[in-house]
Amino acid sequence: MEENSYLKTIRNYISPSFGLSCYLNLLLKERTFKKKETLKLADEYCAVLLFISSGTLRLYTIDAEEETTLLFWHQHQFIVPMATLGNYTEGKLFIEFLDDATLTGYSDKHTANLYKLFPEYRVLMNKLYQHQLAALLLHTTALSRLNANARFNQLMHTRPELFNLCDLKTIASYLGIHPKVLSRLRSKAVKK
Repeated sequence: MEENSYLKTIRNYISPSFGLSCYLNLLLKERTFKKKETLKLADEYCAVLLFISSGTLRLYTIDAEEETTLLFWHQHQFIVPMATLGNYTEGKLFIEFLDDATLTGYSDKHTANLYKLFPEYRVLMNKLYQHQLAALLLHTTALSRLNANARFNQLMHTRPELFNLCDLKTIASYLGIHPKVLSRLRSKAVKK
């Protein structure tokens, strides 16, 4: 039996027991989403560990009618359970699918059993939360320490595909700059 991408990626963090691997294989279900579709982060579907089998997503907030992009997720990344995160923020949190995507997950009714039956599941979740927090810290650090040009160049170098998936306003909000500034930076980069 060929191992699925979900389990292969878990192996980057822990060595799952045979029991956990079998249990997850039984539970996992795929769900497809269309480009531009959105989910509220408070949705019950976001209360479990999700895996991006295909596609690119963004996490964003709306506060006082203004949208701010906080994070991007890409194929073969996990999205840790964050359904209650909105309780601690001022704006509402959403996930947008930047292209057609497939998420793999399980029903929340199995979460307690995963923790109870498989001690390594707790270790996995701790590592994945730390990974997610590290991504947010790196982005926050870049916003506070790098100038607009350096942030733009960093994104162009690490995730150039985002410029084909998102409008400039979305990327500008992620970089913490005005869309006109991003447009100038982008046109300078194209001329080089």
